Amino acid sequence: MTTPPEQAEPVRLAMAGLGGHGRTIQQAVASVPALRVVAVYDPDAAEARAAAARFGCAVALSYEALLARDDVEAVVLVTPNHLHRPQAEAALAAGYDVFVEKPLANTVADGRAMVRAAEATGRVLMVGHNMRRGRPARRARALLASGALGRVASIEVHFSSDTAQRLPAGSWRLHPGTCPLLPMMQLGIHGVDLVHYLAGRVETVQARAAALTTGPPVVDHVAALLGLPGGATATLVSNYCTPVRFAWHVAATEGSLAGTPHTLTVTDRSGAVLETLDAGDDPYGSYVDQMAAFARAVRTRQRPETDGYAGLQALAVVEAIEASLARQAAVLVPVYTPDRHPA
Repeated sequence: MTTPPEQAEPVRLAMAGLGGHGRTIQQAVASVPALRVVAVYDPDAAEARAAAARFGCAVALSYEALLARDDVEAVVLVTPNHLHRPQAEAALAAGYDVFVEKPLANTVADGRAMVRAAEATGRVLMVGHNMRRGRPARRARALLASGALGRVASIEVHFSSDTAQRLPAGSWRLHPGTCPLLPMMQLGIHGVDLVHYLAGRVETVQARAAALTTGPPVVDHVAALLGLPGGATATLVSNYCTPVRFAWHVAATEGSLAGTPHTLTVTDRSGAVLETLDAGDDPYGSYVDQMAAFARAVRTRQRPETDGYAGLQALAVVEAIEASLARQAAVLVPVYTPDRHPA
C-alpha cells in the first residue's frame, strides 16, 4: 500500500545558494513540514553557517561534497544563472531530484540539456516560477477559464526594480555572459510565465531595449510585444533601473483584472468592481506553495506544474526577445512540450 504524500517521511534536502533570494527560499522551505534540510552549501561561509544554524544541519565545504552525501534525496539550487546547468546535471546524474530557481538556464540550449538529463535519469526537475502560484493569479486564471469575463484581448505586465543601481561592479548580473538581457532574464521572465499561465503560449515577440543607467552591453530596460493565441497581445516591460513595480492587467471583452503578486481587482464592462482579493497577509505564500509542490512531486513522482518544460518555454520567449533585438524584427517562439515537441 502506497503511503499518502502527506504521511510520508519529509524529503531530505540539500540546498546550494543561500544568500539573497536564497534566504527567501530558506524561509519557504522552513514552512513546509514535508521538507527537511540535511545539508547546505554556499561559497560565503557566513551564509552557510547561518543556514546550518537555522535548519540544524550540516555544512558542506563544496558543491561536490554536498552531492557526495548519503542522506540527500533532492537538491535545491538558488545559485547564479550560469551555474544552473552544470549543477543541475551533476545532481541529476547523482540520482537526486532538482528544484532550480528561475530562469531554468541562460540559454535554450542549456535548458534543453537540463530537461533531457532529467528525462534520461527519471528524476524530477522543477523550476521556481512562483508568480502563478499566488492567490491573485490563481483566482484570475479561474475567472478567465470560466468565461465570466469574456475573451482576453490584451495583457499588460510591468515587472521592475532599481536593483542595477545597487549591484557591485563585479556582480554576475552585470555581465551578459552570466546574465544575458538582465532585467528580462531576472524579472521579466516571471511575467512571461504569468502570461503563459493566464492566456496561453507566447507565439511571437518584438522587442526594444536600452542601457539607461548601466551602459552597454548591459541593458537595464526591455519592452516586448508578445503575440498570443487567437490574436490577443501582451506587452511586457521589465526595468532594472526604476522603482519596484510588479503589476499586471488583463483586458477582456466583458471585464478586466488588475493584479499584483498580492492583490486582485475584478471589474465589469462599466468599471464597477465585482471582486477584490488581498493576500498581503501572506507575502511568502507563493514560495511556500512552490516548495510544498516540489515535496509532492518528489514523493508522488508526478510531473510538477512548473516542470523543466514550463521553464524552457519561458526561457524560449526571453531568447526570442534577444533575437528580436538583434534582428530588429518580430521573431517566432519555438515550442517545447514533452509530447509533441520534446527537448
